[in-house]
Amino acid sequence: MRKTTQVTLVALVVLAIGGYIFLAQPFNSDRRMVEELSKRFVEDLQFKDFRSSSLYHHRLEQSRVDIGRALERLFMVKPEMLDIIDYRVVRAEIDSTDNRARVLVNARFRRLNMKDEAEEADLMLYWVRRHPHCPIGARCNASGQCHNEYDEVLKKPKDDKKPQGREAELADPSELALSELNYACDASAPLQWFMNLDSTLKEKIYNH
Repeated sequence: MRKTTQVTLVALVVLAIGGYIFLAQPFNSDRRMVEELSKRFVEDLQFKDFRSSSLYHHRLEQSRVDIGRALERLFMVKPEMLDIIDYRVVRAEIDSTDNRARVLVNARFRRLNMKDEAEEADLMLYWVRRHPHCPIGARCNASGQCHNEYDEVLKKPKDDKKPQGREAELADPSELALSELNYACDASAPLQWFMNLDSTLKEKIYNH
């Protein structure tokens, strides 16, 4: 083999490895984290562990979603009639801010007593890195209070005005009646990845 051919082959291998690293980001810990969270979430759905599957959402939003109802909407069948056979992560992406992610999961499933053959569905899961004590979009300042994007202190909603059941699932947090209590937070607590409920599972009316 001529020297120029060897050099060309080496260059192609280096480019291929570089392309893989750029596209796959094997050393990106956040990418691996959201991939693992997505796998665990779908596994919880596979075994109908709806309590565990709700824990991927922020603690301030866990009461706003009914995972069983969301499954029924996604697969058009009652949860107990859904058999998720297997699943795989197709791709995972982190955005330019390093605080938003999306993971495409492909699942094979059967709708019991409806179809004998397996079907496939793609599910896009959206994740956001946020403070564990503050509402979405807010940050924790040094004084231990949650501030929104306009540096305004955020107030908690009034307990007696909180919607329940399906109303809670469809509710817009920005429209809730507010109390005089502030959201307290620990400024030293690290940001964490949570499923972005309003993008992933929440049913919305887009023309309103």
